[in-house]
Amino acid sequence: MYLSKDASKLRQREAQNARDNRAEIVKALSQGQITKRDLIKWGIYTTGGMLVAKHGLSVYAPSALGKGGTAAPRTPLFGAQKFTEKFSRLRTQTPTPLTPRSLDANGNRLIGPTGKPETHADFLPGMKEHSSKRLSYHSDFTAQMKAQPARNDRVNKYRNPVTNEGPMEGRPPGEMFSHQRWDEFFPKQAYVTSISSCAQPDTLGHGGSYFHDRFPHQAENSVWCYGAGQKSVGSMPPPLFKLRYGEPVINRVYNNMPEKRSDNGGFGRNETQLHFHNAHNGAESDGAANVHHFPGTFYDYRWSTTLARRDKPEYADKNANDLRASGPNDTGGLNRVAGD
Repeated sequence: MYLSKDASKLRQREAQNARDNRAEIVKALSQGQITKRDLIKWGIYTTGGMLVAKHGLSVYAPSALGKGGTAAPRTPLFGAQKFTEKFSRLRTQTPTPLTPRSLDANGNRLIGPTGKPETHADFLPGMKEHSSKRLSYHSDFTAQMKAQPARNDRVNKYRNPVTNEGPMEGRPPGEMFSHQRWDEFFPKQAYVTSISSCAQPDTLGHGGSYFHDRFPHQAENSVWCYGAGQKSVGSMPPPLFKLRYGEPVINRVYNNMPEKRSDNGGFGRNETQLHFHNAHNGAESDGAANVHHFPGTFYDYRWSTTLARRDKPEYADKNANDLRASGPNDTGGLNRVAGD
């Protein structure tokens, strides 16, 4: 797929031109200037979403300068040598405890926007975080708009604080995207993270984001990555969570990416989702439901961290389980967990 390091300058230029053309298509798509339907109509994409092997566009199109495909230009190494950069470890994060609350400030039972009793998971008071709860704040936003139709959403306390448009939580409204079995798998701890533009160096050139000491710093919107905290910038290496089976957790992700699609430097869309592999979690918290949320919003992913077959009678009694269905209890013993 990549050109040989001995390829002529003409072959390298041909490959680079094709790459630039592909980048222009990605940029136009990300900024909504064209659609995939347009590309199919123009014969650039197949109906299956594959790039047509056209010269000046595809790496697999025959080269006009010799045998083989156009291929891709080699990545510049800026003098870096193989295996000369220290391998960075991920930055382990400490979770914050969550406290269940079923009463409001007046001592009355909390009632959700659908009229049902609710239990909230409160963050530490100094964190200035809204409680996590079963239903999305999208529902609260809509309920307040209906209750005060004469007021616009700029004074709605559940609005997106960055764009002033729509709700502050990216999780869709209603039961379809409510956290399943919320009270049964109530989260006892949480992580607060952000996805945003990558960190930039200070005036002395310290900090920033790069993949090797010899490489230049990444441009602000050439890489988007996760950082720890509500208003953090993306960092490399990214944060690490250490989770345990049987200990449900909330991961609150803020979208701190550029508000305007045209500010992305041609790199991707500024709406995002977090897809989770392994463990058994509800679809609303898996990311695979294509629930992309927008700049200024947060999304609460509740991971129940359950084992397979938990609901089957033969695996429901955690005291009778195999010792492998357990987790450490921090005192040298094990906590049994229901499931296989």
